[in-house]
Formats: sequence, C-alpha cells, structure tokens
Amino acid sequence: MSTTASAPNADLAASTRPRSLTPRDLITVGVFTALYFVIGFAFGFVGVLGPVAQAVGMIVSAAVNGIVFSLYITRIRKPGMVLLTGLIAALLMVLTGHAWTTLVAAVVFSGIAELILARGHYRSARAAILAYAFFTLWVIGPIVPMYYQRDAYLADIAEQMGDAYAAAWETVFSPGPFAAILAVIFVSACLGGLLGQKMLRKHFIRAGIA
Repeated sequence: MSTTASAPNADLAASTRPRSLTPRDLITVGVFTALYFVIGFAFGFVGVLGPVAQAVGMIVSAAVNGIVFSLYITRIRKPGMVLLTGLIAALLMVLTGHAWTTLVAAVVFSGIAELILARGHYRSARAAILAYAFFTLWVIGPIVPMYYQRDAYLADIAEQMGDAYAAAWETVFSPGPFAAILAVIFVSACLGGLLGQKMLRKHFIRAGIA
C-alpha cells in the first residue's frame, strides 16, 4: 500500500509517540469533528427542498468531507480518533431529534473504519480512503426506524414537513432505492477520499499542515 508519509524519520518518530489520545489530540478531534459535522449539516439542510435533494446532499457531503477526513487522518494517526468523531457527530444528531439508532450505526461503521486504518498502521492512503468510505455509511442510522416503526416514523415526518413530503420520503428511502443511494454514497466517499489524498500531496504537505 502507498503511504501518506515517505520520510523514514517520520515513521521512526511516529513509532515513538504515545498511542493514546493526548489533550492536544482531543482538541484536534474536536476541531475536525466540528468541521465534518458543519459540512454534513449544511448539505443535509437541502433536504427541506425534498427527499431527493436530501439524498443528493448526502452524496455530495460524502465527497466534500473526504478532503476533511484525509487531512484529519494525517494529524493524529492513533486508534480511537475516528470512533470518537463518529460518536460525537452521532450524539449531536440524536440531540437534534434523530433516532438512537444513529449512535449504533456510528459505533458499527466507525469501528469498521478503525479496523481498516489499523491494518494500514494509520499511514496507508488506500486504507484511509476505504476507511472513510465505510465511515460515511453511518448515515443509515437516522433512517433505520422507518423499517421497524414505519407508521410512527412517517407520521413524525408528515407532522413536520407535510403528507406529500412523507410519501416522497417513503419512496426515496424504501429499502431498494436507499440501498442504491448508500452504494452511491460509498463511491462518492471513495472519490472524495482520492481527491483529499491528491490535495494532501499537492497542497497540504507542501504547505506544512499535513
């Protein structure tokens, strides 16, 4: 696998760093999680235009946040950073009215991302792209209740957005179409990760911020 750092001294320095998150690391986690969440929230806000716009916003957000994630990975390179980001972002979603299943999905897909990053020793560019693609799938969490509490879930949407919006939501996010949307999100995240890695090499490393 290719790596995001080529200097031998960088590898040696990394091997001597503590593996647990330091207070400085936690500040970095907070900054990048806030940036990740704001971008996701901004694109998610287009959902007021309709369920199709919501799906498009999720896809575009996955691509744009790939740049953020690529830079984030270079700033810490320690176990737990992605899991912590997933938990914080999911908790913010729950606090703004989304289902508890959001937290479960965040733990599952952040955990998968952590395993992939660990396989690449937190230095593999390919592992970072693949980990981010799986990480983005935690967006399934807020929608899961529609599949086991359909009536209550759609009634809540209808109360907030109207009956026509709820009917369109059911069509767009029914199992078949939503599976296709998740596949596109995964591909979009891979493309965003690739773009992020390219920007790392071309701009961020040269500027000394990665």
